[in-house]
Amino acid sequence: MSEPATSQELDFFHYLDVILRRRWVVASAFAIVFVSTLLYVFTTRPVYQASTLLVIEKERGGEAVQSGSMVDNSNEDYYQTQYKLLQSRSLLQRVYTDLALDKSEDFSQPRGMLKLQRAVTISPVLRSRLVYVRVDSHDAALAASVANRLSDAFVEQNLANQLFISKEVLQALQAKGGDSNAADLPAVVNSPLIQSLKGEYAKLQSSYAELYARYTEKHPTVIRVKSSMVALDSQIRSETARIVASMKTELSGQLKGNNVRVIDTALTPEKPIKPKKLASLILGMIGGLAVGSGLAFLIELLDQSVRTQDDVEIKLGLPFLGQIPFVNGRDASVYDPLLSKELSLTSEAVRNLRTMVDFAGLPQNIKAILVTSTVQDEGKSYVASNLAVAFSQLGEKVLLITGDLRRPSIHKNFRVSSERGLSDFLAKGQRIEELPELTQESEVPGVHVLACGPRPPNPSELLNTPRLGALVSWAKTNYDRVIVDCTPMYPIHDTMLWGRQVSAAVFVVRYGRTRAPLVAKACQRLREGGVKILGAVVNAAKPGGLTYSSYGYYYQQYYQAYEQGPELAKKSS
Repeated sequence: MSEPATSQELDFFHYLDVILRRRWVVASAFAIVFVSTLLYVFTTRPVYQASTLLVIEKERGGEAVQSGSMVDNSNEDYYQTQYKLLQSRSLLQRVYTDLALDKSEDFSQPRGMLKLQRAVTISPVLRSRLVYVRVDSHDAALAASVANRLSDAFVEQNLANQLFISKEVLQALQAKGGDSNAADLPAVVNSPLIQSLKGEYAKLQSSYAELYARYTEKHPTVIRVKSSMVALDSQIRSETARIVASMKTELSGQLKGNNVRVIDTALTPEKPIKPKKLASLILGMIGGLAVGSGLAFLIELLDQSVRTQDDVEIKLGLPFLGQIPFVNGRDASVYDPLLSKELSLTSEAVRNLRTMVDFAGLPQNIKAILVTSTVQDEGKSYVASNLAVAFSQLGEKVLLITGDLRRPSIHKNFRVSSERGLSDFLAKGQRIEELPELTQESEVPGVHVLACGPRPPNPSELLNTPRLGALVSWAKTNYDRVIVDCTPMYPIHDTMLWGRQVSAAVFVVRYGRTRAPLVAKACQRLREGGVKILGAVVNAAKPGGLTYSSYGYYYQQYYQAYEQGPELAKKSS
């Protein structure tokens, strides 16, 4: 049950490590987004919004008659129709003309009406008959004026429409009041009493037809049925007239009322609605962090360089030997931290590397080691020099060979002469017994250096001779440890020639520089040459990632306690 939690914790620390290592990317993106937000907030012209509140009631009566047909205003789309009328071009044009908005800055020509349409927003209040009419403008007073005029114009237009329809329907009813067509009105047809009377009248008509076929018109039964029919017809006409009179009265009342009213007029707004400074700044901060983090992870995804232990083990498939920190402005010699009595992260990293190399070569008792890299300037000579000094501090007798006959630098690191060395032995065919004369003792006890000697014009040919094997055999016999500072794997192949005689190698990778696929190809070539890669060391590692920073922190804490231990013991005694 603990594995998923551990995995999530590792993922969290991995993400945090990425952000810390790419902190400059995150900081730069954050600064750009936040500064852009600041510029927007403090340079954007403020926009004010004024709003009026209207109430729109359904028309009384629910339905009216127009030219003998029904006008239904009880459907759900009634209010949607009203909202569209509030934004109709004819209504906006009336407001635009009344307020002379063409002279205002916000609604001036060209496309003044389009600007006005975009500035008007209709916002119904949910589950009510209320609606807000909102108008945006850079001029607070103008926003209030437009909102109030638009609402008033809508109320006037609605009243005019009602007057027009009601007068037309009333005139139609008055024309039909004495006409039989009034019986076709829906209010009359749907009347329960009218329907009942017409049913009885239909029955009497049927009886009258039967009696008329059998008797004469003067028969008492025929006369009685006919009298009942006349009475029913009179009652139907009377009820129809009553319904029409009631509709006339209702329509006459509508001529005096309006179902749209202004509840609250628009006041001149005191604060702008845009830009919202505090909210914009908060969003700018959040957006800046989001953009920065996204860029950091994108760069991390695209970055194929080697930086961490996971990169060495996963991308390269090599054992991780350690990290050596970046040193800005090196001291008089590259190995001064190892010789200094003061404790340092660099000296401890080199000693850790020595331990890991010793353990990696222990099963086969490997004495000779190649130090190489993928390309130039990854710090292989620096690593080889410090590794030689570190082994000598264990009491071992170490021979450091300059295996790079093209760009030698070991003699500079140990301040020895390069006038004689490896090229003399390989080119002139000197005997093995004369090799001790070509080696030089360095200022570091136990470290002997075989310098390059005069740089030859044909390094590959010199390394491809049997004398190279004799040299390595002699070195293994006379020294406890042999370290060869070779050329990089690209673009030359001298390291492969050394690999015929020395079967183990330490691979140096510069922190965040060389692409992992190229490093993997170089390692594969080395393996194909029969060389066992003991592991990879990441050189010039820079603090910033969570893993490396925490390593340095715990190292300092540990050695502070280590140094304070004797002092505390003296005080307690």
